[in-house]
Amino acid sequence: MEIVFVVSIIIALLILYFFFGILVKFLWGWLPLIIGGIIGLGLGVAGGTISAIVAIIIFITSLILTNNWQGSDLYFNIEEKIDSMFYFKD
Repeated sequence: MEIVFVVSIIIALLILYFFFGILVKFLWGWLPLIIGGIIGLGLGVAGGTISAIVAIIIFITSLILTNNWQGSDLYFNIEEKIDSMFYFKD
């Protein structure tokens, strides 16, 4: 019975490692949009009409930055390291 428990724990750790890698890759790809969304949401909720307009501008700017970010050399280099670290290309 203990061997089933140990094998289950090992399989669960492997699955968690894989899902953690997916989370890291997702966060790395959408980093500018996540940061801009948090800032924009905070401004939009905390302020009035002007803050809501600024929040929309921040959100649109972060969308453009995310598009440029996902085409940059730094993004591709780090993404390749993430892929090799979590064995996504195997």
